[in-house]
Amino acid sequence: MWTQSWLEAISDKCKRYPQARAAYDRFRSDQERLVSQRVAIPLLEGGWSHDYNCPNDGDRLILIDRHHHRCPTCNEVWSGKPWDDVAVANEHWNYARTCRNASVVSAIEGNGQWAEWSKQVLMSYADHYEGFELHDRYGGASKTSGKVMCQTLSEASWLCLLAQAYHILKEQGVLSPEECRHIADKLLYPAIEVINNNPAGISNWQTYHNAAKALTAAAVGDRDLMDQVLHDPENGFYFQMENSLGEDGFWYEGAWGYHFYTLEAQTLIVLAAQSFNLRLYEEPRFQSMYRAPLECMQPDGTLSAIHDSGVVPIQKYFHLYEFAAKYIGIGSEVLEGAARDSLYSFLFGFEEEQEGSADLQPLAMDEPDSRFVHLKKAGMLFLKRDAGAPDQGQVAMVDYGEHGGWHGHQDKLNLLFYAGGHPWLEDAGMLPYGNPIHFEYFKQTVAHNTVAVGGRSQAEAEGSIELMQRRPDGTLEAVMDAGEAYPGARLRRKIVLTGDVLLDAFQIRCDEEQTVDWIIHTQGKPFLPDGSDADEAARLSWREAAEGSLGSEDGYSYLQKLQTASPEGGQWRADWQWNKQDAAGDRLQLIALDVQEGEQVFMAETMAMPSVGKRSTLIRRRTGVKETVFVSLFRATKGDESAIPVKAEYDAQTGQVVVHIGGKEPVVLSASFE
Repeated sequence: MWTQSWLEAISDKCKRYPQARAAYDRFRSDQERLVSQRVAIPLLEGGWSHDYNCPNDGDRLILIDRHHHRCPTCNEVWSGKPWDDVAVANEHWNYARTCRNASVVSAIEGNGQWAEWSKQVLMSYADHYEGFELHDRYGGASKTSGKVMCQTLSEASWLCLLAQAYHILKEQGVLSPEECRHIADKLLYPAIEVINNNPAGISNWQTYHNAAKALTAAAVGDRDLMDQVLHDPENGFYFQMENSLGEDGFWYEGAWGYHFYTLEAQTLIVLAAQSFNLRLYEEPRFQSMYRAPLECMQPDGTLSAIHDSGVVPIQKYFHLYEFAAKYIGIGSEVLEGAARDSLYSFLFGFEEEQEGSADLQPLAMDEPDSRFVHLKKAGMLFLKRDAGAPDQGQVAMVDYGEHGGWHGHQDKLNLLFYAGGHPWLEDAGMLPYGNPIHFEYFKQTVAHNTVAVGGRSQAEAEGSIELMQRRPDGTLEAVMDAGEAYPGARLRRKIVLTGDVLLDAFQIRCDEEQTVDWIIHTQGKPFLPDGSDADEAARLSWREAAEGSLGSEDGYSYLQKLQTASPEGGQWRADWQWNKQDAAGDRLQLIALDVQEGEQVFMAETMAMPSVGKRSTLIRRRTGVKETVFVSLFRATKGDESAIPVKAEYDAQTGQVVVHIGGKEPVVLSASFE
């Protein structure tokens, strides 16, 4: 990349294909405002991005100026540390990003003005880099400290951009030999020395450390440095391919946000390696990092908020699939409908599609109608039933495996459920790490769709899978164990997915009597019938509950607007509607089948990521438990489907569940673990 002949080919592409030209024009226009301003690098050290949130609600702040930062949720304006320091870090990041992008434009157009602006940025950082103080997020010096940024991670991300800018300007002859030496000796190599203070091994940090070193190696032609990036036995590219990924290609931290975060860096390493005629894109595990999201995404093209991640729309990363389409031959389904206006769009896309020479077929699935997707290293099992349209497919997922390191949550046997066009059962997600609520609630067991014992969170544990089978009619069954989530207790979950319902059976066995909470959360709004509903008799009667009556430790204090009900009879039902506007008719129905004497049910409002707002939380609590099973049915409906009656019969002795939906043939399912 970045050679004269390569860039001439890109320029020619933009002239030949209107889509490529449109992508380039959009990319160019995004840089014009910054390049029109004089270069004035802030000679201040940057802060930690996760501090840039509102202490009240965790929402990310909006910059007014370097000293004023507004919360879009509560409109509070914050000033001083740590927010001002983050604004400085963002200025450094914007200078580096625009420097790289302006260098691309200058090379494609032969634009001397843009090249000169980029050179000034590089020379200014080279002139002043030594004067920046080593500092970490707390202000002191440690092995994680950066100089311009507060961490080696962010220092490496910043250096990735500047190394690419240097490479481009050097190839175009914009930099004199003396200027090349000055930038390499005073900026690139000294920044790598800072990064090398913090070898991180199995870590997303190390991926960016490697990317910064690989791009620097490509820029200056340092083959020894590139070999170190690839072959360092405890930190290198091949070490990470072997140890940070499963064979299925999912990043070990078990969070889709971090999967794509590291995929960005791994792709930069692969691109840098081309400068040494290395075809790292042929590495099978690297390719699998692109395949895993395609296999696991929900029918609406999103990936769930699992562990420290928000919901990830896969089209957010369409630029990476521009690369995948060119070099791996997959990803066309992501590119369809995408804006395709990124740097990678005109660098890697369009001409192959116009000429019809690339294999851009959607990823083939063995069982397009009903199948398992099993991420074995992460310990996540997806039960998928595809029906063509996003509002008809179903996905149930259980997280049973590895904790996920620092970014894992205490969430063994957490259940997610997408059906009827909506992610009804979802994870709470995350807040920025600078907000204590992230640790006090979002990582705790009570924030997840699982079971908590004794009102406390699970330990960091790794479970196992006992059963996964597909029946001839397409029904999918799986049984998973939570491992050592609680001392003296064994937790097992069985889920059965059919075309109509999801059966959930959760078994708990304790050495001593315990209080056990079965917990679910939904973005849906509790639906209360108007009295005409035929199943009204099976619904619960709610009354206000005392604040804190469920407990106050390990996130329970974040359960708000608490209501309670005392169910009677063998089963009860609760409904949620998606919203009260365009999808008001879309419902999630829950039928609890095995009501125990003395069981209490609670409804609460709980926190979610600012993009979601609040969630509705339901808890079934049983006390004095040594052995019990919670058996539940979930049914998602659209529009008038919710009026079709559903009834269920449960035999506790055999575990057999017979489901009647309207005039259909009864569906017989098994909640038994035997």
